[in-house]
Amino acid sequence: MNGRIIPWEESRLHVGTEAVLRGASVFEGLRAYRSGQGEDLLLFRVHDHLRRLFGTSMRFLRMRLAYGPDDLLLRANGVRDDTHIRVVVYFDELEPGRELETETGAFILAFERPQSARLRTGVRTTLSPWRRLSDVAMSPRVKASANYLNSRVASVDARVKGFDVPVLLNERGRVSEGPGQNVFLVRDGVLVTPRTTDSILEGITRATLLGLAGELGIPAQEREVDPTELYVADELFFAGTATEVQPIVEIDGSQVGDGGVGPVTGRLQAAYFDLVRGLAPAPSGWLTPVYGTDGRGREEPAPPAASGTRT
Repeated sequence: MNGRIIPWEESRLHVGTEAVLRGASVFEGLRAYRSGQGEDLLLFRVHDHLRRLFGTSMRFLRMRLAYGPDDLLLRANGVRDDTHIRVVVYFDELEPGRELETETGAFILAFERPQSARLRTGVRTTLSPWRRLSDVAMSPRVKASANYLNSRVASVDARVKGFDVPVLLNERGRVSEGPGQNVFLVRDGVLVTPRTTDSILEGITRATLLGLAGELGIPAQEREVDPTELYVADELFFAGTATEVQPIVEIDGSQVGDGGVGPVTGRLQAAYFDLVRGLAPAPSGWLTPVYGTDGRGREEPAPPAASGTRT
């Protein structure tokens, strides 16, 4: 927290911070995976996550930070298994009329998170009556903490109705995304996902899967998606850093496909986990070893850090 490793019980924010009063913070969710060929822990696409944090979210909100996050937290705590990491940059206390001069702070949370059983069993979804935030109100491509109150409202509504995760539409009535994950469907063997202009987060997992689809010979489209297409899709799944590649087996009481993990979803899921664990070739800089090797007994050079970060 703010450059120091501190005990959990001492990690506090003042009640007068903008982060507490208005949810004025931005964040990135990262994953670190235990290597499939060694004892190391591999951060997946950390440089892309930091680029989005500094270059999109912080830039949009005009946030400045004297230093950036790195992987010291994982080493300091001796984390060795699959882990979800949250990097948060927040606005401190505000003096009225000095919004552009508000101090910022940062903290990093890391929790070991094993694979969810839902990656095999899938989830039940519903079309939410709540619409995704519009770009004319607050950009959904910015990972601002306050944006996720919209997600919470939609998620609570879905769970009260007996579903696991909702799908939200955008202001035009087209499919947007889940409360914290992108949406994919498969129709006649073609992988389809909404465009980055359809009120979605420009997901790093989303981009990774589109790339994997190309490598696997799976045709893919980024286009507007009508809500009724979800009901007639052969396969549906959510994708995100926290969600990973999560099959959807039911939507509003209608079974999707045969009610299990579809063949395209299964291929992408397997390819994704091979990639993040270092079992398949990855582009330079995508796998950052925490303890010094990439799981194959050699150092992997990291690309230049995002602006404002320390290494």
